[in-house]
Amino acid sequence: MLKSKKETRDTVREEGRVARVPMGSHRYKLQLSDADEKRFKKRGMVPRWINDQDGRIARAESGGYTFVESQHAKSLGQGAIHQGNSDEGSKVSKIVSRGEPIIRAYLMEISKEYYDEDQASKEKVNARVDESLARGGAGGAVENQYGPGVTYSH
Repeated sequence: MLKSKKETRDTVREEGRVARVPMGSHRYKLQLSDADEKRFKKRGMVPRWINDQDGRIARAESGGYTFVESQHAKSLGQGAIHQGNSDEGSKVSKIVSRGEPIIRAYLMEISKEYYDEDQASKEKVNARVDESLARGGAGGAVENQYGPGVTYSH
């Protein structure tokens, strides 16, 4: 019995091979597949692309991020590892700017626990900013200020 195209793709995914992505489908340059995302989640990790500029890589490493190796991002293909890659080893990276200077982004990961801590810390700052804006901020009340339930007239 012949398998449908969908059944064939599902079989390919189950066998651990890279699933085919149709040429007409929309996909971003740095987008991971659902299967890759699930593998990160299963390992308790959260992936993030970080540009190698202004010390961002060093800051990421000091914050708990580590470089992703090729076996954890299969959907990007070997091009992500070897395309213009001057790195030793198997760090996953892509060139994201060909201007001067050329900027390379590296796929890095952090544990979900640390990621959640970082997000909670950011949310506290965001909440303080929202509260300040709702009160009129440090400069006093502002005409047409932001706030829940505020209506605007033109």
